[in-house]
Amino acid sequence: MKKVILLLLLVNGYLTVFAQNKLVVKVDPLIDSLVKKYQEINTVTPHLDGYRIQIFTGADRNNAVAIRNKFLTDFPEQQIYLIYQQPYFKLRVGDYRNLIEAQSFYTQLQKQFGQILIVPDKINLPKL
Repeated sequence: MKKVILLLLLVNGYLTVFAQNKLVVKVDPLIDSLVKKYQEINTVTPHLDGYRIQIFTGADRNNAVAIRNKFLTDFPEQQIYLIYQQPYFKLRVGDYRNLIEAQSFYTQLQKQFGQILIVPDKINLPKL
């Protein structure tokens, strides 16, 4: 985004003028509208590309809910997502930005849940 703004500044001839030891910057209002639009897009879609650990895939919703409840009793601090992609229910865990983060929890879950996968997914932004 910084490169886009810098390119706009250079291409459209926005000049920084030095006059009497004062710095005067002339900025086109379109730059402000571009920044506002960028902020709006980020608030509407607060997701990043990342990874989650898939601990269940199956057509039985009751089984998915039972596994979800078991997981939440063992790991109450972790985020778990029940997703329906016809005809399967999927349980995915966590919001990991990279494979290394996901791998550490993956080894811990593999002992309990057996066949699990690290899958690419849209993840939620971390809470500040």
